Amino acid sequence: MPFLQINGYKRIHYTDLKPEKDGARETFIFVHGLGSSQDYYLAVAEGLRSHNFRCIIFDSTGAGRSPYTQIEQSIQSLGDDVIGILDALQVSKAVVVGHSMGGIVGAHLAAERGDRVVAAVLIGPVYPNPDMIPVFEKRIETVEKDGMEAMANTIPNAALGSKASLLAKGFMRELLMGQNPAGYCSNCRVIINAQPPNYGKIAVPVLILAGEEDKSAPLKGCQKMFEEMGTTEKKLEVMKGVGHWHCIEAFEEVGQKILDFYHEIQ
Repeated sequence: MPFLQINGYKRIHYTDLKPEKDGARETFIFVHGLGSSQDYYLAVAEGLRSHNFRCIIFDSTGAGRSPYTQIEQSIQSLGDDVIGILDALQVSKAVVVGHSMGGIVGAHLAAERGDRVVAAVLIGPVYPNPDMIPVFEKRIETVEKDGMEAMANTIPNAALGSKASLLAKGFMRELLMGQNPAGYCSNCRVIINAQPPNYGKIAVPVLILAGEEDKSAPLKGCQKMFEEMGTTEKKLEVMKGVGHWHCIEAFEEVGQKILDFYHEIQ
């Protein structure tokens, strides 16, 4: 399995999906959310690759196949990991795609690293606020007591929209079951400690994809960050019948919206 050693002590499992034709049109790098992995994005990334885009998907530290480091992370450190991956793969600039917690990371990078970020696609991005803290403190308590199966048996029932298939539910359950419990709890603490990115500082184009039935990153929060963003090139799309796991529930629609957005900003 391909791993990158970045930022001195992290082993990051990644997949570099390069188009068959030489000379990719653009590079996309995908940041997944809590309880997820790079495979959350595979169908979307393969679709973009068929349009001659290079797509880099990876497991964030403590999730999927990237080992938990025993060192607490933050939105800043997760953003630094994205830059570390781009550096290791010699990619000067990329479009950053972030889901949920990864959407906080994507917004942070769009605000602070416009030198490396061409544009940002934020899928069900969480708007950090104190109301979330008890929810994730409870998750930590539950996982420390009962393990990841407790999350796998409950979250898919609450987080998917009315259009989601049973296959989507099963895939989501498997993503959760595959998490390192300590790594999952560590990433819960990332959300607990997260502060809103400097949305007003964002100058690159941004697409926000919000699920109409998303309870984890409600439309209200997506609208709030959209209004605060400084860029004049911004777009908010609401996906009907979709909950919080957009790329599992409606991967073709997500891929098409990303393609349409990319063509608009050229």
